Amino acid sequence: MPFVDILIFAIIAVFLALRLRSILGNRDGFEQQNKPLRPDNRQNGAMPDQADDLTNVIPMPAKGQASLSAAGLDGVRRLDPQFRDAEFVNGATAVFPMVLQAFADGDLAQLRRLLSYELYNEFADAVRQRDVEAETLTVSIDEMISVELLDGQVSDAIASVTVQYVSRQTRELKDKTGQIIEDETMVAEEMTDIWVFERDIQDADPNWKLVETQTPESA
Repeated sequence: MPFVDILIFAIIAVFLALRLRSILGNRDGFEQQNKPLRPDNRQNGAMPDQADDLTNVIPMPAKGQASLSAAGLDGVRRLDPQFRDAEFVNGATAVFPMVLQAFADGDLAQLRRLLSYELYNEFADAVRQRDVEAETLTVSIDEMISVELLDGQVSDAIASVTVQYVSRQTRELKDKTGQIIEDETMVAEEMTDIWVFERDIQDADPNWKLVETQTPESA
């Protein structure tokens, strides 16, 4: 009888652990952080209060119904009940140096967690080519000047948010002999990067993936 009791308790414990995991999701990718709202991170004025949050909670369409779609950041705020401007900015600010450092270090495991499948393959190809040439890359973010949400949309329940980063960076690329490759190296230069993040708002996973990187000239 004691053995039967232990077996029953073990089954209950496993069930509760699986249930918690399905509710909480994982924390491997770019995930919104539950940090207090800071006024200087608000987009276009102020964030909605708790009463406004109620309007963001909408039923998910059943199978066969039209998919969720909307244009602009207001559309993302309306259709994604988890989206908060300040929390997203905090997460986007944190993930920026993580991606750059992982790329410089050739850390493919970290890149795989943060990037979409297609973008990961592009980054991985660049890392492998650098390895073939025996080149080493060093990236330092000397100053993060600004992080701004530019645009957003929801298409077929896939939310995308475009972020503009302005930072001062130092980069140094060396060949296999340790010599600096002049045309690939810069010192304390101000740079503007535009990144696009995506997430399936019908998925319980709260993680956002980086799906596109560009500069203002290529946007």
